[in-house]
Amino acid sequence: MSARLALILRYVGLVILALAILLIIIRWRVPMRERRSRSLLDIARGLYTRWKERREEAREHARDIAALRHKKALVVGMEDKALRVMRWKLEGLGCTVVTARTGRHGVAAAQRERPDVVIVDVLLPDMSAVDFYESLGEHNKPVAFVGVQDKQWNELRMLGRNVVCVGRPFDPEDVAAAIGYIIRKNNL
Repeated sequence: MSARLALILRYVGLVILALAILLIIIRWRVPMRERRSRSLLDIARGLYTRWKERREEAREHARDIAALRHKKALVVGMEDKALRVMRWKLEGLGCTVVTARTGRHGVAAAQRERPDVVIVDVLLPDMSAVDFYESLGEHNKPVAFVGVQDKQWNELRMLGRNVVCVGRPFDPEDVAAAIGYIIRKNNL
């Protein structure tokens, strides 16, 4: 019995030694960053600075949203659920919303209704987003492309300074803020 206990203790010792060596190698390969002790005052200053930055970001966001109030918006090519949510957000801001299902109908509606803002899903059934933008003719109004994939991002951003791209999934509040930012930036 004592021989068996001695053998078990040897194996346990070897396992502990192997783990210790493994931890030393990991510590040597992945050095931990130095932790600087901070005083309570430094922590409070950091929290206050972050709070001020976030408060200013929230104010900018509110100004961007306010710039979109009472504009006429054309929403093109979105699926039903996304269209309802986007319409709800824009109507909540006092915008007049005009919708179109396809790119050709969107171009016709843009010429007929003269919207202040255009929001387009990049996956139009009948034309590409770039063709739609070029068909609009007027390049001084803000255009938001929604559902942009990584490979399309640069191509759409090169269309002009009044173009904003939003990926999927998108938040209607972010779309509204991005368009409002363009309106404020370019005094439209």
